[in-house]
Amino acid sequence: MKNNKLISVAFLAIGATLFGSLMGTGVKFLSDDLHPIIICFWRCLIGLILITPFVVRNNFKALETKNMRLQIIRASINILSMICWFSAIGMMHFEKATALGFTTPLFTTLLAVIVLGEVIRFHRTAALILGFIGILIIIRPGYMPFELGVILMLIASFSFSFVLIFVKKLSATDSSLTIIFYHLLYMTPVFFILALFYWENISLNQLIVFVFMGASGLLSHWCLAQAFKFSDTTFVMPLQFTKLIWASLIGLFIFSEKPDIWTWLGGIVIFISVVYITYREAFKKKGTEKPIQVDRAIIN
Repeated sequence: MKNNKLISVAFLAIGATLFGSLMGTGVKFLSDDLHPIIICFWRCLIGLILITPFVVRNNFKALETKNMRLQIIRASINILSMICWFSAIGMMHFEKATALGFTTPLFTTLLAVIVLGEVIRFHRTAALILGFIGILIIIRPGYMPFELGVILMLIASFSFSFVLIFVKKLSATDSSLTIIFYHLLYMTPVFFILALFYWENISLNQLIVFVFMGASGLLSHWCLAQAFKFSDTTFVMPLQFTKLIWASLIGLFIFSEKPDIWTWLGGIVIFISVVYITYREAFKKKGTEKPIQVDRAIIN
């Protein structure tokens, strides 16, 4: 029974990375024809439409929040993160963008020290240094031209780290459904206003891709939430590396992008540092009732 449960959790965790990669695939597919802000608007609108039935089914209890101000701040920062993220995906190899996306937990750990006052010791410091070495391996400054997409992706990861800090605070009082609903509710009208400056009508095929993206995003979040619900973070986190495998396969077979050994090496180094931080946190909190903090994306 225990083995069956672990297999189920593994499928859920890997499914989360697959659906997350498929959502990113939709972004990259649309980037050749649409401005990133228009993609952001339709992504949020479709996501809001898809999640609203769950709010209604829950008798609108998801509208109850203990901290509306923090919901608004979180959504505001996520607007910058999403614009940078979607722009970077359109400019970079899908595999490289995904590898750099692993930096978000590193930035979150750093911000937890600065914002939440968490104590950072030798092990965390060493893991952070290792992670940033991984970034240097991927971008190879001085050897490879510094891409705008790299800068945008790092800004997206850094700004989304703030979002995760706020999500941690909100999750203490609000449900995941509440957090997702309000972030889509506040982001959609802002993106609509911004999109008016770049407006162009979308085709039926593009609308289908947006629905696909919205569904993939919701499924990715659900799978990851279920995986963390039924298993320890230390079991789920290493499986997140499959996201780079999906990105590499998608980049090769859909976008004809040749896999890059340096991206893989840097991604592995970054991911090792993230997993090490996760295991250290689990070790420190072993025998306590404190939950292990998880740096997971709540539908970007």
